[in-house]
Amino acid sequence: MSIGRVNGSRVTRRTPGNPQAPKTIDYSNVDFDIFGDLLSFYVRTVNILVSRDLDEQTEELAMAGGTGKISTLLLVGANPGLRPSVLAHFILKDRSAMGKLLEQMERTGLLEQKVSVTERRARELYLTPKGRAMAQQVREVARRQSDDFFSVLTDEEQDALMRILRKVYESYVDKVPSPT
Repeated sequence: MSIGRVNGSRVTRRTPGNPQAPKTIDYSNVDFDIFGDLLSFYVRTVNILVSRDLDEQTEELAMAGGTGKISTLLLVGANPGLRPSVLAHFILKDRSAMGKLLEQMERTGLLEQKVSVTERRARELYLTPKGRAMAQQVREVARRQSDDFFSVLTDEEQDALMRILRKVYESYVDKVPSPT
């Protein structure tokens, strides 16, 4: 455990371990070749680290493992009646993966799909009461996990990183809503 600061307050931060780290050899002088200068390397590896940490934090909520469950839960909760194609667009899922994810979440009783009253061939997504309760729990865990994980950065650094990553995301995914 290491101590960090979030919004000026001291917090105890989890230090995610790496179970694959070699234990019998010194690897401190490994040459990273061009990876040391590639943003894509750091984005990819930090994504893995933050995803593992979030999985650990949401394991008790049965939301760990795989991608898209938390995004689906929160986006459908914030946008009742959202169409699967729109959701897939923003969370970058193809049609097949989106279908499997929605089926899984329906089986667990978190969301339901209804036929649109305005366009009978279209489906709309809604959280069930169980899904709304889960969304509230997930929202709290995700905020806390993000604050803890990124506590190594100052508030200013976090704001700058958010602006930069959002800019990159928006350049590839159109029509992203403004932050609230």
